[in-house]
Amino acid sequence: NGLTDFSEIVSAIFTTTPDLTACFPAEAAREQGMSQVPLLCASEIAVPTGMPRTIRILLHVNTDRSQAEMVHVYLRDARKLRPDVTSAQ
Repeated sequence: NGLTDFSEIVSAIFTTTPDLTACFPAEAAREQGMSQVPLLCASEIAVPTGMPRTIRILLHVNTDRSQAEMVHVYLRDARKLRPDVTSAQ
């Protein structure tokens, strides 16, 4: 999506599945340099059929791109969560 600097990120929301309890994802993001970005962590709902060991990140960014130009990234098995947007990946 052309992001080159953390200053382009307005805020970020991290969610984790309930089985991930070792640390806060926002803490790791701060250690990587996102010190000025507002960050929030939350837990996903514990749905029996949910995908385990999953971290989701929702970035709010400053961009001139249209919604249609944005690329939504899903890694590994997480692609199964949104086959409608990951079929081209």
